Amino acid sequence: MADRRGILIPLIILGFLFFSPDPGRPAAGRFNERPRVEDVVAEEQRSLWTLQNSTYDALGRGEDERRLNLTGLEPDRGYAWNALPTVKARAQEQLEYALGDAGKQALEQGRSVSGEVGLYQNVTGYVHGKWVRSKVQESVAIPQLNLSNYAPQDPFGLVRPTPFARNITGNEGDVRLRLREKDPAQYGGPFYGVNITMISAELTLQDNESGSEEELQVRGVYYSDFGQAVMTTTSDKFAGIFMLPHFALSERAFPAAKSLLNESIPRTIKRQLQGTLDQINPWTPNVNGLPTSPFDPPSCELIIYLQQLPPTGTTAAAYTTSLLSFLERELRFPTGAFLPPAPELRFSMLVFSPDCGYVLESKGEPDYVPSEGKQLTGPKIEVLYKNGRHHLTIFTLTLLAQIFLLLRQMREASTPSTRSRISFYTVAMLTYGDGFVMMTFLMGSLFIPGLWVNLSGTAFLAFISASFFGMRFLLDIWTGQAPERAQQAREEAEEERLRLERVRAHLVRIRAEREARVAVAAEQPDTADANVVATPPPPPLPRVAVTTQTMPDSLLLPATTQRPTDTGATPVFMPSDQQGLEPIAQPQGALDQLLTAPEARLASFGSLYTRFYLLLLGTLFISLNAASWPAGPRRFYFTTLSLAYLSFWLPQILRNVQRNCRHALNSEFVVGQSILRLVPFAYFYGYKHNVLFAAQDFYGLSLLVIWLWIQVVVLASQELLGPRWFIRKDWAPPAYDYHPVLREDEEGATMPLGLSEARAADVSAPTSPLVDRRASLGSLPTARRSSLPEKAKAKGRRVFDCAIASKISRCQSSKLEDRAMLVVWEAWVFGGVDEVSAAMSGL
Repeated sequence: MADRRGILIPLIILGFLFFSPDPGRPAAGRFNERPRVEDVVAEEQRSLWTLQNSTYDALGRGEDERRLNLTGLEPDRGYAWNALPTVKARAQEQLEYALGDAGKQALEQGRSVSGEVGLYQNVTGYVHGKWVRSKVQESVAIPQLNLSNYAPQDPFGLVRPTPFARNITGNEGDVRLRLREKDPAQYGGPFYGVNITMISAELTLQDNESGSEEELQVRGVYYSDFGQAVMTTTSDKFAGIFMLPHFALSERAFPAAKSLLNESIPRTIKRQLQGTLDQINPWTPNVNGLPTSPFDPPSCELIIYLQQLPPTGTTAAAYTTSLLSFLERELRFPTGAFLPPAPELRFSMLVFSPDCGYVLESKGEPDYVPSEGKQLTGPKIEVLYKNGRHHLTIFTLTLLAQIFLLLRQMREASTPSTRSRISFYTVAMLTYGDGFVMMTFLMGSLFIPGLWVNLSGTAFLAFISASFFGMRFLLDIWTGQAPERAQQAREEAEEERLRLERVRAHLVRIRAEREARVAVAAEQPDTADANVVATPPPPPLPRVAVTTQTMPDSLLLPATTQRPTDTGATPVFMPSDQQGLEPIAQPQGALDQLLTAPEARLASFGSLYTRFYLLLLGTLFISLNAASWPAGPRRFYFTTLSLAYLSFWLPQILRNVQRNCRHALNSEFVVGQSILRLVPFAYFYGYKHNVLFAAQDFYGLSLLVIWLWIQVVVLASQELLGPRWFIRKDWAPPAYDYHPVLREDEEGATMPLGLSEARAADVSAPTSPLVDRRASLGSLPTARRSSLPEKAKAKGRRVFDCAIASKISRCQSSKLEDRAMLVVWEAWVFGGVDEVSAAMSGL
């Protein structure tokens, strides 16, 4: 009966996925403190009314800030709002550096700079770079907050206050931004002569000193006329989206942002009332969109200024606003026009936290030279998808080459002898890599709509490589090596049986000795009341021979008992009439069960198939979780995983040593797979413009390449110098001798085959079969002796040849003789004596 225990774990996983609660659904419970939608909408409407009746620069007018009744602006909170004018001034300096006098005029007069400076109108894309502490940090006082005011209260009392999350304490780190600009037709337009639209971004701040990584989502507005974005977070303790217009850098930009928010916020509130938007906080800073739990620690709120910079380079002057607009239309709706490459997005960043009191900015000019930092740079989303399609095409060709090499190796390993030399685990690790690519690309196609078709196609090709060709090759190798596994299981069972027999014999001997001592003690008189010298204990008795007649069938036999040879055949009872054959029921003792259990316990290939995919899913889940780890542990995990994967030649090296064989894999397969499997690692470790924006790590790439090619060199050395040249002989099991010394008989004769005849014929050493066949063309014994090597004749050595080669030579000689006889017979039948003489002379 098939073993179906392996299906238990997939059923548990599927049950967990189907019956797990929806994370977006409110949790039902007695102590659920989440507010109702009606209460949240009422608070939002109150904040919207405050925004509609506010004026510019209300945050910096002293007592006027009390009249701006918004969450987060209360005087008793102690936020660092006094530093907001300084932060605004720093943001204005970045704008003037990017656009010059045109930027200053755009802020004051509200006119566009498109005719003077080349800027993108739509900034949807990815940018990344480095951040440092801003030079205005010294003028910002660190707020002294009472953490007890932010600690939630549960039914058992006040929860212990915890430090704020997203509190950046280092001096530098990395930053990534994914910008998403909304459709200007629905979420934007010209307001008060300023073109403005809604924008959101996923921000990732990584602290190099502490190793922490913070990921959040911010929302705001983008002024396309002068390329500036103002974004903020929104939470229960900070109504950032409602005070966003007050973060504008000029009074001219304030009414445009205010008008845009007065249109977009009521639309969001209406969706909440209609039930089409079930989020408690539509502007939540969580990337996954889930609401903040009351028991989560408070987080630092952020206000972000982004300023677009013109393209750089030798041809930067040619990229005017009109050309960039044409490039944007062509990238979004391609017509096949020949265009220059689209320049990268470039932004300067300024981050201010009013409750945690830190100010960060991007690292770049003019404060730093380009070699230290180039601000935030990255491709537009259309360029990123285009490059991703090209890179996927190259990787698809790599997969096709891997499949081609695998098919050639499968064709070469078409016999059981060749399959027995190939390591099962080497092919399994190669197949495992293709399966991991398949699962990763399928997962990525769900979240990257622009590359869905390409990712799905590449994932299907990896699925073909892993599930069809790779698993088929594994099945062939598994089937070919089944006798070896059975033999190994029998040897292990035999060792276990011998160990149990030794233990049983030892127990029987101890029991006999104990019984003998008891018998001797019973014969001695009672000396309890007399002072009698104690007699020494009797000597130990010899071991008791136990035979099968005195032991039941369920007990184990001693090691000295003679046993019949088990041929594996089932005994049958054959009556005289040769009909009604019935098997004789044999009692199954402990020894018989032990000898037959290994074959029954051999794991089937189906169970290995299940374990393979379970291990694949487990690795995928751990890798997805590791993507959110800090930089140090994440880099260590993926480097360790890469080293483990690129060790796929190690099992083959061990297999060669174990079996003392070579030529297991073709050289083109080894070299080709080694090169092709390094392509993804070279892309992510060495290519700067990869789709994941992974930092270049040439040291890590060099480590992976060196480690893999060390294995290739060892495999090549095993082909040339022997599989066991680098280990001692006693470290490996004895290998089979393909050139044994043949003996006279099988009863233990000690003289080599033919030595007695050689002495009788007074020959110094008998010849090998191949030399004998060559010498048989002459009639004198000297012809045979002349064909021997000079060293053999001089020193009296015996020359032996391989039995297989001798058989082949004998067959070839017989074929030549048959052909010669056929020629002579044809000459005799169809000719005369002269033709026969001519044929014989020709031979």
